[in-house]
Amino acid sequence: MVGNGTRHATGGGAEARERAFVCTASHDLVTPLMAVTANCDVLEAEASDQAGLASWVANIRAAADEMATRIAGMLMHMGGD
Repeated sequence: MVGNGTRHATGGGAEARERAFVCTASHDLVTPLMAVTANCDVLEAEASDQAGLASWVANIRAAADEMATRIAGMLMHMGGD
């Protein structure tokens, strides 16, 4: 697609490949991301009384949240679910 929403006559195949790539990549990233998030939940509970560890967990949580936002953005851009 061109920036104004019109489609090139030869662009349909490339768009389908891009969509397939984004959908596959996002799906492949979600599984390890969920593991990181779940482990963060456990670490947060364990680190509640350790200020030094709590800041590391907060950094990991922020990075995981950012990755989740980016994955959702890629899917939204592609019109995926």
